[in-house]
Amino acid sequence: MFKIEVREIKVQNSGKDPYPLLLRKSKLPKNPQFTYCPGLETKKEEFYTPVDLVLGNYIYIFKRKALIYDCDEFTKRWYREV
Repeated sequence: MFKIEVREIKVQNSGKDPYPLLLRKSKLPKNPQFTYCPGLETKKEEFYTPVDLVLGNYIYIFKRKALIYDCDEFTKRWYREV
């Protein structure tokens, strides 16, 4: 199971919380289906995979466009090995 976490790293003195989470570690749907009743699924959801996460590409995080421009050292090593 592939999970994604998105953090914003801010510079010093830019706010109260230095490492706020945009997305906690979870599966990220490509086209999220919002329903009135939790757990009610209208169709199968498709999730982002490592193949979709390429530097320079845009992904949508709950209908917000996000550019992938960097990753941590662990992720860089993981991509090199795979």
